[in-house]
Amino acid sequence: MLIRAYLRASTTEQDAQRAKEELKAFGAKFGSRIAGYYIENQSGTKLERPELNKLIDDSEAGDVLLIEKMDRLTRLPWLEWKTLKARIMEKGLVIVVADQPMTHAVFSSGEQNSITLALTEFMLDLGAAMARDDYETRHKRQAQGIAKAKAEGKYRGRRVNASLHQDIRDQLSLGRSYSEIQQKLGCSRATIARVVKSSEGIGNVTSRCE
Repeated sequence: MLIRAYLRASTTEQDAQRAKEELKAFGAKFGSRIAGYYIENQSGTKLERPELNKLIDDSEAGDVLLIEKMDRLTRLPWLEWKTLKARIMEKGLVIVVADQPMTHAVFSSGEQNSITLALTEFMLDLGAAMARDDYETRHKRQAQGIAKAKAEGKYRGRRVNASLHQDIRDQLSLGRSYSEIQQKLGCSRATIARVVKSSEGIGNVTSRCE
């Protein structure tokens, strides 16, 4: 049985590796070593995620997919969560959530009986539903807050990451392409394009787009 840990953050401004040491300690508590870490900055609302796909492809039946919390694996709508879960189960992976003790049974027994499997699947489905509900609630409140601020003339838009934008300008001034900047700074093409659009005197930097 190999443990493969999946760590995710939604944006490049967030630290996807934040829980790495916690998951390493979790494995050690059960006398197990984590065989690999699959780390990416992708939204949990996306079904297709490169590192998650790689983890599933690398795995064999009986391996453990370890996550810190259920929302690290999914914030998907219900039908898409069922699709992802089916892929994971078809591969024979066992999902273990560090903050859900019900999912830890595989470490104590080495296998799960039908009752434990049913309870674990119920807990995973419940966690997935709660993660999606939390996502939708936060976005609804955010939209309501923006609408209220706009109505009151107080909305100033999303706060700019000044440090990242300056780094992008520096790279642009060196003649770097979009792809080179993405690789070096871990930002999106959309962010680079916004910096280009908002900047003056950069010259023909957009001609180096790939």
